[in-house]
Amino acid sequence: MKHQVLKDIFGHNAFRELQEEAIDAVLNQEDLLMILPTGGGKSLVYQLPTMMMDGVTVVISPLIALMQDQVASLQAQNIPAAMLNSMQSFAQTHEVIEQLLNNQLKFLYIAPERLNNQNTLELLQQIPINFFVIDEAHCISQWGHEFRSDYRLLGMLKHHFPTKSIAAFTATATHHVTSDIIQQLNLQNPRIIKGKIYRQNIFIATQRRIGNAQTQLKNFLNLHKNESGIIYVSSRKKAESLSSYLNQHGFTTLPYHAGLPPHTREHNFKLFVNDKVQIMVATIAFGMGIDKADIRFVVHLSLPKSLENYYQEIGRAGRDGERSEALLLFNAGDLAQHKHHLSEITDETYKKHLQAKITQIYRYATSEICFHKQIAEYFEDSLEPCGSHCQNCLSEFEQKEITKEMQMLLSAIYKTNQIFGKNYIIDVLRGSQDQKLLQNGADKLSVYGIGKELSKKEWFVIVERSLELGFVTIGEFQSLKLTQEATKVLRSKLQVTIRSQRLSELEKQKARVVQEEITYDKDLFEKLRAKRRELADELGVPAYLIFSDKTLKNLAAAMPSNKEEMLEVSGVGMKKYEQYGEEFLEILNL
Repeated sequence: MKHQVLKDIFGHNAFRELQEEAIDAVLNQEDLLMILPTGGGKSLVYQLPTMMMDGVTVVISPLIALMQDQVASLQAQNIPAAMLNSMQSFAQTHEVIEQLLNNQLKFLYIAPERLNNQNTLELLQQIPINFFVIDEAHCISQWGHEFRSDYRLLGMLKHHFPTKSIAAFTATATHHVTSDIIQQLNLQNPRIIKGKIYRQNIFIATQRRIGNAQTQLKNFLNLHKNESGIIYVSSRKKAESLSSYLNQHGFTTLPYHAGLPPHTREHNFKLFVNDKVQIMVATIAFGMGIDKADIRFVVHLSLPKSLENYYQEIGRAGRDGERSEALLLFNAGDLAQHKHHLSEITDETYKKHLQAKITQIYRYATSEICFHKQIAEYFEDSLEPCGSHCQNCLSEFEQKEITKEMQMLLSAIYKTNQIFGKNYIIDVLRGSQDQKLLQNGADKLSVYGIGKELSKKEWFVIVERSLELGFVTIGEFQSLKLTQEATKVLRSKLQVTIRSQRLSELEKQKARVVQEEITYDKDLFEKLRAKRRELADELGVPAYLIFSDKTLKNLAAAMPSNKEEMLEVSGVGMKKYEQYGEEFLEILNL
């Protein structure tokens, strides 16, 4: 019977891996949690059983665009489906209710916040529901990457409908998130089915972003002429300006973000899905659950908030199984931007959790390890290096031996009792005269000043490499701790290398940025100007004597969060920092 429905209604000759097991769980009215990568066929797992059961399936979905997409897809197959959402008129809502009460629907899509409405609950209790579906189930977990408070309401489904099973679906979930989903939804002895994370048809690459990245982006897009793609940007304003810029340079794009009028957003979505436009320049909300199978590339113009976000977003490419590409353009300024947003969070535990995610994605982007392997291991899956499906495996890079430098770093961590963070350790290696170091007697250590030949940025890269290779872990208060592997390096039993480009590109990038027009946060620049004006009035000196406009623009571009980072910004020296630095850092860290 299952195979007949699969062929007759959905047009497939065979189930994909894990689908049949999950379908059997739904048919047996078991609670189900299915974790399957985007494009793995999650929708079929609940749509096929519905066609074999009496009653209506209620699907809770987080986005109107996602609901519209799913409903349109079902209706195109002559399957009666409808949705209830806040954008509908009274007449449209009334029509759907009438269809439900007259048993004319097989699927009802609703938003989670709708379940907080007594009228909705009363309506659902009047119709023959066969089971509930929770789409994008990771949204229920505050430890996930797209937490939505309305999803917490879904825990009451088992209270109001104790005899109905729940099938929850997500493309990504760590062990922590998986446990949270089960607990929050009150799932009873759920069948947990988890697919492999590896998406071998997606080629993954990263590049350090140079200036505004327009040249890098155009070079990439020229390799994908006449192909569908998504470019993710960090703000509505950037979505608008980049879309306009690309259209002026021969590409067909549209912006998509929450600030657009709903009808414009819906219109742009339809044009993209219907191949009337090739590229969407969007904020991260776009694409969640999108059913367009032939997206050939996904580009991120800044560092995502987490590996979960990143994996979900690149997963929107290549759902048809054909070769696709994911390009991440980033720089260290992205970290400062994320830290700025974190400063608004008052829950310290949650803030630390998000900070760890940001650190993880930055290490991922800068690493030399197979990108697919890192993603798999993050989600507690195992994978050998992919061999040819990511930049790190495919490319041959010149390696530089840094065994001596790594021994210096590990020795400094050991000699300082493994209780300090990377900034302190690097200051010890470079022989800093910082009062904190001198008060601690760091200048008396044998490792003090032994690494002064390397710049601070070069040492930061070596610290990153030590974490990648597992010589060092991060402990409480961001302190660096040695692992058992570190002893092999310290005893010269293990040679350590690094991609030479990672050290050399620091200076190359610096030189190139000077030649590029600087891209900076204009709102932040105005706040820095206001502070400069305030200080100038207090001191009775011309504003330019404090910092020039160019220096303020450099600060608004780099967004340093501490003394060390601020001193690396062009136009800021130690003296100026001692005079004004702390007051400007207060603005930068708001």
